[in-house]
Amino acid sequence: MESRPPQWWAPPPGPLTAPWLLGLLLSPWTVQLAGGQSVVHLGSPIMVSLANKIISFSCNITYPCTPEFQTFTFGFYHVNLQDQQSSEEKIPCQPSVGTQNQTCTTKCRVTATLPSSSATGTYYCSVRWPNSRKRGSGTFILVRDTGYREPPQSPKKLLFFCFIGLLSALSILVTALVLWKKALQRQDTEVYACMQNEDNSPPSSWKLLSQEKPHLFENDSECNLVYENL
Repeated sequence: MESRPPQWWAPPPGPLTAPWLLGLLLSPWTVQLAGGQSVVHLGSPIMVSLANKIISFSCNITYPCTPEFQTFTFGFYHVNLQDQQSSEEKIPCQPSVGTQNQTCTTKCRVTATLPSSSATGTYYCSVRWPNSRKRGSGTFILVRDTGYREPPQSPKKLLFFCFIGLLSALSILVTALVLWKKALQRQDTEVYACMQNEDNSPPSSWKLLSQEKPHLFENDSECNLVYENL
C-alpha cells in the first residue's frame, strides 16, 4: 500500500476557492470591528467651576448597532488630586436607534453640582454593557471655593455720598484757608503803612518847640517895654 503525506489543509473544491480565502483572511478584522466600542469626551479637556455651581460636559458613545450593545448603563465618576476614586453615579441616557450591524453613536450629557474645591479632579464618562465596560479619557475640572461678587447697590450709593461729602468738606477747608491768608496779608499791609508814616513824621520835640516860640516872643516884647520906661 502506498503512503501519502498527511493533508493539513485543503481548500474546498470548485470556483468558490478565492472568495472563501478572502473571507478567511478578513474574518479577524470583522470580529474586532463588530465588538469595538469607544467613549470620547467632547469640549475642552480642562474646565473651571465655582463651588455649588452647575457644570456639565458631554461624551459620545460609539458601539455596534446590535441588540447586545444597545443596552448599556451610562454614568460618571472622578479621581481627585490625591488619586482617590469616587463612586460611580448613574445618569439616564437613551441609546440611539440605528441600522442593524452598523455603528451607532449616542451623545450623553453629565450635569453635576460640585460642593467645594475638594471636588477638583478628573471626571470620566463610564459605559457598562452586559459583558464589557468602557470609559473616556477624562475632563479635568478645577473647582474654586469663592469667586468675585459685586457689592450690593446700597453700599455703592453710600460710598458715593461719602465721597461727595469728603470733596465738599475739602472745598470748604481750602476756601477758609484762602480767606485767612488774605486777611493776614491785609493786616500786614496796614501795619507796614503805619510804620512808614511814623518814620516820615518829625520828632515830637519839634512840635513842643513850635508851641513854645510864641511865649518866648511875648516875653521879649515885655522886656522891651520895661526898657523904654526906664
